Amino acid sequence: MTTLFDDAPPDCSQCGSPGARAIIYGDPSEEMIVAARLGDIVLGGVPREGHTPQWLCACGARY
Repeated sequence: MTTLFDDAPPDCSQCGSPGARAIIYGDPSEEMIVAARLGDIVLGGVPREGHTPQWLCACGARY
């Protein structure tokens, strides 16, 4: 079976490391708050017009 979507983050544009965490924007649900505390996602707050990065690397780069 093939997957329809590849949700894996791209390698970091700064350091080349794989495995960045997703940045989630908007009002978080309780489940999102728990996931953020576990380090699975990053809460991005209210989205702003312009650049809204989707990934956060361990090196600190947002892309």
